[in-house]
Amino acid sequence: MTVPLIRRMSNLHRSAGAFLGVFLFVIMLSGTWSLGSDALRLWWNKAPLSGEHLPLSQLLARQPDSTLVQLPQPANPTITFCLGIGQCDNSYSAISGQPLVQNTPAMWLVTLHKSLFMDFPGRIFISLFGFALAVLLISGFIINRRKLASMMQIPRRRNLRLLIHDLHNGLGLWCYPWLILFAVTGALSGVGALGTVGLASSVNPDHPQLVMQQLMGDFREIASQPPTQGRYQPEQVLTLLEQSYPSFTPQILMRRDNVLIVGGVRAGQPSSANFEQYRFDLHKGQLTGIRDSSEQAFWTRAFISIQPLHYGQYQWLPKLGMVLSVLHFIAGFSGCVLVASGLAMWCWRHSDSPISGVIVGCCGGLLLSTSGLLVVMSLSFALPMRVFFLFWGAIWVMCMVVKHRRQMLILIASLSALLFFIALACSLWQQPAYLTRINFILLFCGVFLLLALVCVAKLSAPQKSDRSGYERSITE
Repeated sequence: MTVPLIRRMSNLHRSAGAFLGVFLFVIMLSGTWSLGSDALRLWWNKAPLSGEHLPLSQLLARQPDSTLVQLPQPANPTITFCLGIGQCDNSYSAISGQPLVQNTPAMWLVTLHKSLFMDFPGRIFISLFGFALAVLLISGFIINRRKLASMMQIPRRRNLRLLIHDLHNGLGLWCYPWLILFAVTGALSGVGALGTVGLASSVNPDHPQLVMQQLMGDFREIASQPPTQGRYQPEQVLTLLEQSYPSFTPQILMRRDNVLIVGGVRAGQPSSANFEQYRFDLHKGQLTGIRDSSEQAFWTRAFISIQPLHYGQYQWLPKLGMVLSVLHFIAGFSGCVLVASGLAMWCWRHSDSPISGVIVGCCGGLLLSTSGLLVVMSLSFALPMRVFFLFWGAIWVMCMVVKHRRQMLILIASLSALLFFIALACSLWQQPAYLTRINFILLFCGVFLLLALVCVAKLSAPQKSDRSGYERSITE
């Protein structure tokens, strides 16, 4: 590959990273915390995150008339009752039985990640940044394709700029498969939804919902079986499913008169409860139909697998699910650091540019606002959503006005680390018997920011005369 082409790819990587990096940081940070939205909801409600579940019959008796029930899972011990699609307002802890508030502040970060609070158009807009991330990953690989061996080494600590450069390259290499996964599935989730909606309106404008039903596939009818004595209850159906199909994990129950539909996931099939279902006749006690995504065409199965892969839903891999979920979170966190380090290098080169103030204010403001939000959540305080965004906006404006952007960034990182530790202390003070995974994440984030501040304090950048020509070429 010619030198001018590599130089053009380098310019593309830098300019696209500066222009799109702010949005990518917002998406990556909110998406990383969105992975723990279920745990954060329980944490805010002061409900246990792990423990022995109450009997299912006792839980189902709380809302016997619900048409849709979301069953408790090992990673989310919550049972949710719905009167219809999108009408799921009643949730209870499957461990303690206490009622849970659904709309917690954690959902602000989820909505920010999914649509930037712009509903369906925002979802399409967000998906476009999946393509932007893919462009940055491909151009970054082309630029550094001859330095892969050195990128696997521990970052050099000769000076701060060199450390940030090596950290950026190293994270980009080690997290490359996950980041490509995030980019592709994120882009296709929005574009696929747009295509499905557009196709439904064109193919069947009078009944667009039928197109989605066709995509889900029809139930495969089961040969008639001898009826059993007595009417089956949902918990009996689940017991029968566990015995007959041990690789199936039930997640939802849908009741329609005497028909009960059980949706879930099957081991080895990346799918969701909409595409893996069993239909029972409760009156006769018979299994009457099966919906299986493995019977779909290849491209339909690929479309179905987008959601579980993007959101880190690995219940379809029961033996590796927990490990992959942790790796998914680590990759998301590393993606935040990757984008932040790239933006830091750009701001270092253009410290006098007003754009550097925009970058520091937007990214640093979101970090500080999120850490403050976690303190509020640790105390279970009710907070209007506008306060979160007003605080974020105030930090943004302040960083644009103040000229000392580096000092502002250090101040923001210091305050964020302090707030993470305060949130941890408040959580342990209110629930001393529970050392949850949320507490571990708070500790991890606080320690990481402290280590970053220590590196900034110790690795002051030397003068250009003290650096080699190679170091100057890669950091300037």
